[in-house]
Amino acid sequence: MYDGAIFGAFRAGRRSAGRGAVLLAEIRCAPFEGARSRKARLTWGQQEILDFVERARPQDYRYNIIGTLLVPPEWELTEERCLRALSFFLSRHESLRTVFPTDRAGQVWQEVQSRGSLPVRIVRTARSRVAEQAGALRDDFATRCFAFAHELPVQVALIVVGGRVHGIVHMFCHLAVDLHGVGCLVDEMTDYFRRGETLPSLAQDALTPVDLADWQVSPAGAVRRDRTLRHVESLFRDRQPLALPPETDDLPGLPRFRRLRLHSKGTEAAAGQIARKLGVSSSAVLLGGIALHLRELTGSNNVDLLLVSSQRFRQNVRNLVATLMQEAFFAVDLTGVDLPEAIRRSWRSALIAYQNSGCDAASMKRLLAGLGTTARTPLALSYCVNDRRRNTTDVGPVRPDYVDSESLLHDSLSTWPEAFDLVIDGDGEHLEFVLTYATRYFHAAEMEKFLPGLEAALSQLADAYTRDRAPAAQR
Repeated sequence: MYDGAIFGAFRAGRRSAGRGAVLLAEIRCAPFEGARSRKARLTWGQQEILDFVERARPQDYRYNIIGTLLVPPEWELTEERCLRALSFFLSRHESLRTVFPTDRAGQVWQEVQSRGSLPVRIVRTARSRVAEQAGALRDDFATRCFAFAHELPVQVALIVVGGRVHGIVHMFCHLAVDLHGVGCLVDEMTDYFRRGETLPSLAQDALTPVDLADWQVSPAGAVRRDRTLRHVESLFRDRQPLALPPETDDLPGLPRFRRLRLHSKGTEAAAGQIARKLGVSSSAVLLGGIALHLRELTGSNNVDLLLVSSQRFRQNVRNLVATLMQEAFFAVDLTGVDLPEAIRRSWRSALIAYQNSGCDAASMKRLLAGLGTTARTPLALSYCVNDRRRNTTDVGPVRPDYVDSESLLHDSLSTWPEAFDLVIDGDGEHLEFVLTYATRYFHAAEMEKFLPGLEAALSQLADAYTRDRAPAAQR
């Protein structure tokens, strides 16, 4: 049963450029009741995210995961069905009913709640305003911080037209769920409605974040931790990682960071074609191309990158709705190699990096401090690449869209530790690259060539493979 009481109404958002204010919203509750309550230390992935969050405060809302799910008409989703679904998934996944209190010693813990309820915003509007309301809700969520100690790590708003839910706007705390976990949850929700509001029980050996935290402090977890530490030490015991260009003097009016975007359907197709030819993943293709371009940009044959590892290699965590990601230290020698060989080497180096990417934050910090140039300057990788895609599709070419998005970058990004950060995303038809760089190290003219140059190199290699495969009469 659902508590349908209206606890009050409030303005859920504020007016922003190009979007209207959110309509008056009601609050309803989705109750949950789980199998257990537990308290445990943070997992390694949660420790990494907490470190990012603490460095970003008071702007830690930047690490929240915000999205909109447009409801397919065939779901015929009413408020009651949607609230019932929320209760089901809150009860099913411990991560969604976990809070993160701090003890007197200043240590943050994860604490699973066995029962409670989630407040849900109900925004009633006209069909013509669904997109507007979704945008306004996203804007509102975008500046909200979670109260880790007592607030559930998910917020949800339902956009309702004539009794039917047309859109679901959600926000997840990154301490509880990562992007892959959100994708798993959306997949489950789709399956849930297609099955008539039922799902098979989770596998008996499926881990939870609490279970994972217990494993990580076990002897087996210590073996994994020590292997990761040995890997990082072996990479940088005798050398420093890829250096930044010499720092330039600040120019008046020049922003500290700039952001460039490339939205390309052709690069998606080219990466897929090359991957099939070389027998690697499309992620390795992109990584090889990026590494080769960094060789040309920096003049260094050794390219070192900080990657993001999903940590979902074992079957019992593959579809876990939780935060598992960990940073991975990638190094590749590109002395005298061409693009295909750079891709092959990057594929091997990435596999090694991912296999050695599990460690607690404190142990890694101690190691990096020892590998740094001084006691106050721990070793750090300044070039970061994050491929956030879950899958890829082979598609045809289309004219790319290249945008300088400097206006989207605000001073809040000045807390980023990276000087070169490249995020790769996609929708199955397009690849989207978002490159953020520090202007005191990189000149605009050379950076504006980076993404188009990557796109051109991959397209040329894919075209060459196509010509090699084509019959002679077609050449």
